[in-house]
Formats: sequence, structure tokens, C-alpha cells
Amino acid sequence: MKYDNKLFAEHLQGMVKIPTVSSADPEKTRVDDFKALHAYLETAYPLIHKHLTKEVIGKAALLFHWKGTGKSKNLPLLLMAHQDVVPEGDLSAWKYPPFEGHIDEEGILWGRGTTDCKNVMQAELDAVEMLLAEGYTPDCDIYLAFGYNEEIMGGPGAACQIITDELKNRGIQFGMVIDEGAGVSEKNGVPVATICTCEKGYADHEFYVDDKGGHAAMPPEHNALGKLGHAMWVLEENPMPLKLCQPVIDMMKAQAEFTEGRLGELFKDPEANWDELKEICAKTPSLNTLVRTTTTPTMAKGSDQANILPEHASIITNSRLLPGDTLEDLMAHFKAVLPDYVGVRLVKGHNAPTISVTDSVGYRLLCKITEDMHPGVKFVPTMVFGGTDSRYYCDLTPTKSVYRYSAGTASPRSGGAHQVNEHIDTATLASAVEFFVRLCQEYGAAE
Repeated sequence: MKYDNKLFAEHLQGMVKIPTVSSADPEKTRVDDFKALHAYLETAYPLIHKHLTKEVIGKAALLFHWKGTGKSKNLPLLLMAHQDVVPEGDLSAWKYPPFEGHIDEEGILWGRGTTDCKNVMQAELDAVEMLLAEGYTPDCDIYLAFGYNEEIMGGPGAACQIITDELKNRGIQFGMVIDEGAGVSEKNGVPVATICTCEKGYADHEFYVDDKGGHAAMPPEHNALGKLGHAMWVLEENPMPLKLCQPVIDMMKAQAEFTEGRLGELFKDPEANWDELKEICAKTPSLNTLVRTTTTPTMAKGSDQANILPEHASIITNSRLLPGDTLEDLMAHFKAVLPDYVGVRLVKGHNAPTISVTDSVGYRLLCKITEDMHPGVKFVPTMVFGGTDSRYYCDLTPTKSVYRYSAGTASPRSGGAHQVNEHIDTATLASAVEFFVRLCQEYGAAE
């Protein structure tokens, strides 16, 4: 099978040119842009639209069903990605316009969505299109699901919740789910595949203080906004406790040989070295997030004018919950450490989803294919600090085989997800397509 990297780049370029930006306000989601993307996909992938069943669910979610021969007893495979992207940010800071899809002389494709995560959608679709061109039919059913509001954590009318509700009504379950995640990079000359077996939970809370307000020329000792600012300082000084969860223990042990110095020694046995390790983690943001439910203030509002004392001051915080910590635990912590004059309410949130296992048929298959493509590869199971749409499908996957793994070869010339100048090295696209081709071919026979 010939992998046409130039064609893959053209397909991704076509997707990037369509500004499918999701909005926290569902009424502001530009559905016509998503419809334009759907129309483009019909042109780019004619065989998929001819041979697979396609449904538009909710406002713009896509669900494709590839009917298998039925020879395999495995539950269906689900391949995922999301169509939406974050806003472009400061246009003047972009090297090339964010929705131009510019490919430079070095083969770098610039634009919003190149790495998060239209590249995953492109790889999955190109893999299926190539297999259809070969006349291939899988031995078990394969589904492809592409949501449209992942970047706002689903929000009102979460696309993948609508999809999962519909699939549940049809009695459909999955043997394995693959969503966006890490891939294969090189560390100390060794290929390393990072497979995310879980992700943290998510919560936005509003903290508020009400006061009588008044003229700013006659302020009290502490007004509503000042009191709230002090409360946030107290919250930062009293974070949730540090703890080790199994996915992080597994990750640290796997990373020990690639981690220099004392930290590498501690990673060899995180539990035995916890007393020393937790002191280091607490002072290192990239490690702190692995071992703690984090909370940080992100938005604040006082009065509407500079000379008016606020009658109602509010601050929004964002929390990421470790597996095992719940929204109830977090609320109890807030109430225990904050002054009584501070009110708090949950704006939106969810607990961390089920942790996937590493002794499943699906995980072993991911490792087998990756090792075939990258001889000598080492595997690092880990946790996603943010969130993905895959959490919605955990209850539909009795095998506990939901993995965030984009599978492509990482390049130091790719990067910038959620930043200006997001870009991808198009030389890496073929490896992701090859992975998904092999996954579709081999999943039905995996045991």
C-alpha cells in the first residue's frame, strides 16, 4: 500500500482552511462553517461517503459506521477526533494567516487545527479511504465519531454526549476507543510511545462576595473584590493534598530510564520514595499536576466603573481533578479552607472518567503495531492533564480500553496547539495514516 504524504497534506490543508471555531455560547457556534467542512470531506473522501453510513447528530457532529463482515467476535472499534478548533488569538502574531493553510518550503503546514486535532481526523479518514480503495472490509464494525465542541469541554449540548446517548439507545458498545493524544517521540535516541490511559476531571467554579457597594472615594477597609482576592490567596496557599494514583505510578516507572539525576532514581519506585518525591513535585508545575487536583483563578469581575465599589465581586477558577478525587471532595475542600463570607457554586464540571487498563487486547494491539513500525520502542502509559471527548465513551466500553493516542511520529518542527503559529511537519502525516490502516486491519483478529 502506497502512502501519499502529499495527498495527506492537501487533505489536512483543506480542513484547516475552514474556520470551525467552537463557542462557549451554543448560539454563537457558526454551524455553516461545520457544514462547509462536511461538504469538503465529501469531496476529499468519496469512498467513505459511498460505502459507510453517515449521520449528522446534534448541530454538526459526524458519526460514520463501517459495517464489518461479522467474522470477528470483538466489539466494534471507535476512532475519534474533533472538528472544532480554538479561536485564532492575536492575528498580528501569526506568521501566516491561521485559516490560510499555508505550507512553506520546508513542508510545514501552518494553521489552527493542524495539531489539535484535524490532523487526527485526517489520518483516520485517509486510512479508511485507502482501505476502501483496496476493496477491504473489516471483520468487525468500525465507527468514526467527530464532535464539534470539544474545545469548550462539551458545554451545553455536548456533541459526544448526544452521540453516546444515541448509541446507548441502539445497544452499541465498543471493544476499544481511540482518541487524540500523544504519539511516538525520541528520547535519548530511543523511540518512546506515550499512550494516555486516563485523564483528569474538570471543574469551573464561581467564587463571590456580596457587599453594599458605594462610592470609591469613601472605601471601607476591605471591599468585596479585596475580600475575594484575599480568599483566592488563601485558596492558593491551601491546595488539595498530594497523592499518587496508579496511572502516574506506572508513568513514572516507565519514564525513569529517560529521566536524569535524582528524579530518575526516585521514579524507579515512586511509592517507596514518596516523601522525597512529593516535595519536588509540589515545587514543579509539570509534576505538581500529576499528583494533585489543581485549582487556579482565571477570570475576575468587580464593578462596571472605576469609581464604583463592587456590590458583587466574582472570580472563576478552573480545576483539574485527579482520578479518585470527586467534585464533592473539591467542594468540601473549598468550604473547609475559605472564609465564611465567600460563596461558591459549581458552574460546570465532571469527575475523572474510568482509568483504562494496560492488560487488554486493545492495548496489546496498540503496542504490537507501534513496535512493528518503530522497532525497539519503549511504552509510557500516562494521564492527560486536560480533557478529551473520549470520556463520554467510557461507559460504552466494557473492556476499559479507551486510549488517547494519536500514533503519529512526533517532530520537533511541529507544535503550538492553542497558541498562535500552530503548525505541523507534514512529513509526519504518513506514519499516523499507516498506524490507523493497520489498526483497522488487525483489530478484528486481535485476541
